[in-house]
Amino acid sequence: MEDFADFDFFFKEYYVPLYSYAHSLINNWEVSRDIASDAFEYIWKNFDRIEKATAKSYLFIYVRNRSIDYLRHQDIHYAYAEFSQKLYENYTEVEFKEQDERMVKIQKVLDGMTPHTRHILEECYLHEKKYKEVAAELNISISAVRKHIVKALKAIREEFAK
Repeated sequence: MEDFADFDFFFKEYYVPLYSYAHSLINNWEVSRDIASDAFEYIWKNFDRIEKATAKSYLFIYVRNRSIDYLRHQDIHYAYAEFSQKLYENYTEVEFKEQDERMVKIQKVLDGMTPHTRHILEECYLHEKKYKEVAAELNISISAVRKHIVKALKAIREEFAK
């Protein structure tokens, strides 16, 4: 395309058809507006490289591809929601309460640990680091890391034995 007048013509001529085309694919007016606007933004940024003769086709292909991307993304959200629902649908209120009580006990034990022991436990279990990595980071021996882990796990076991 050569100048702003060409762009203005394409925008006025094709915005509504692109918007409608996107809506026919995804059935969401707001997202359709965003996709059509994105198509023109892309055209604007690549204004000097797009030929006038192919711009219309390019716009419709762009809208189709972005609509498909949106639908794929929605499928992932629906699959996750369905998975979460199945995961928790068999839990009873008692099981949720028991899980909360376990978390409170663990937090109580963590709060009672020295900052050094707690840091080592978090690095090994929450951040899934190897003892060797934690030892190197803290400039201590691997056996010292093991001792802190043993101490921390013993405290957790004792709390749950009560």
